[in-house]
Amino acid sequence: MSLLCLLTFVAFVVIFGLIAWEKMPRMCLAVFGAVLVMVLGVLDVTEAANAVSWETIGFLLGMFLLIEMLVEAGFFRWIALSVARRLHYSPLRILLCFPLLAFVLSAFINSITVMVFLSVVTYELSRLLKFDALPVIVTEVVLSNIGGAGTLIGDPPNVILGTQLGFGFNAFLIHNGPIALVSAFAAAGVSYWTHRRSFTAAAVGVDLTSVKSLDPRAQLGDRYLLVCGLTGMAVALALLIGRPLWNSFHFPVDIATASLLPAFLILTFGGERIYRHQFMRRIDAETLLFFIGLFILVAALEKRFIIQMAANSVAALFTTPAGFVSSTFWGSALVSAFVDNVPLAMGMTQVIKQSVAHGIVPAAGIMVWATSIAVDFGGNLTPIGASANVVAYSFLEKSGVRLGWGRWLQLALPPGLAALAVGYLGILLKLKFGFY
Repeated sequence: MSLLCLLTFVAFVVIFGLIAWEKMPRMCLAVFGAVLVMVLGVLDVTEAANAVSWETIGFLLGMFLLIEMLVEAGFFRWIALSVARRLHYSPLRILLCFPLLAFVLSAFINSITVMVFLSVVTYELSRLLKFDALPVIVTEVVLSNIGGAGTLIGDPPNVILGTQLGFGFNAFLIHNGPIALVSAFAAAGVSYWTHRRSFTAAAVGVDLTSVKSLDPRAQLGDRYLLVCGLTGMAVALALLIGRPLWNSFHFPVDIATASLLPAFLILTFGGERIYRHQFMRRIDAETLLFFIGLFILVAALEKRFIIQMAANSVAALFTTPAGFVSSTFWGSALVSAFVDNVPLAMGMTQVIKQSVAHGIVPAAGIMVWATSIAVDFGGNLTPIGASANVVAYSFLEKSGVRLGWGRWLQLALPPGLAALAVGYLGILLKLKFGFY
């Protein structure tokens, strides 16, 4: 290994470790790492710019804008309170149905956004209905991460894997969707079975007068903004799902265009009621810069053949496709429990390319589905395993609820491991029958 190769590897490990430590801004670390590999001469400016998947960045920008419109309109709080009313404010039904709501929403909306509003609503309901909010919120986090695995747009790792390796919305829905759905019911069932007695007891003697006074419709703000946001999201989904149809009409639509087109049409022609919200100033620019820095860091590893050497080393230990896929699945799941799944997915894209190029696995698809399921499900196991976990954990701490790692593991491990077991079985079945 040359000196430059060694320096590149050390720089990546240090930056990756500091990101996992979560004591410094991850965006600054990723950008610093990108600048560092250019200073070292691993990549020049042109190579660094070409290494960034601008399709991924554009897609995320468009989705951030559309979701921000719906958040501002109060759409998500309206959904949560409407569901609670339909459930007649039963703690036991909330335990089962609110996590399933998180699963459905996270298939189309970033899980961070889902947990920002759902954890608040759940906690408020728990105070009124006198039940323990922790099992519900932790299960919501678990199913939110599972739901994110089901579609291309559900979680950032899927966006990275899909755009980098050429798998679209329909492919993720067909291959990951059924596994995510079965896994969600398994995880929700385990949580429901574990806590059913305490939640049944909590429902006895509760005064519902105050909670019934909550009007879900009062959560909706600007109806015009709501219509714009929903219309834009519907158009984005139609463009994503119908890509093969649009291509047949010589109207090629890439993934970035699917979200950017409706978002910027609304921003441009929406009028004063859209302009005054200044949505471009409220997008998550830190996440976009974080992604850009990671793309450049991973490109540096690829250029110095470090990822190729890692893939060959794993292949030497596991000589069969099933062994390689299994090691990838459980290795990714374990690492993602402690490390942000975005850089993990970014690095795995290159491992997948190398494993296919060297004939270690029969096709890229099986590795994409295994990696996606593993990094999304594995993040459930610790409070820092995924961004949704951190959001919910931080909210509970700020609300005066002491959770701690021990309590998190007690609540999250049973449903999280159940989901991982179902996901792994699904991947093995796909490999056996060649459905990938």
